[in-house]
Amino acid sequence: MRKKPLVGTITTVFYGALDGVQARLIRTTKFGYTVELLESKDTFHKGDRVHLSATEFTINKRTMHNDSPVV
Repeated sequence: MRKKPLVGTITTVFYGALDGVQARLIRTTKFGYTVELLESKDTFHKGDRVHLSATEFTINKRTMHNDSPVV
């Protein structure tokens, strides 16, 4: 059975250019996260991949439970 993707919110990155944008976690590295944008904002487009530190991306708690829908 395939795991549900973890979705989170980007905060305080690129001087606020991506604040509040939803993203899907692609991979975790020792330096932070690689995420795929789920929405477009300014010069960033849906599907773009961005590298973030652990403080710039918060995983939504609702996506961590098997019985609740993924946003």
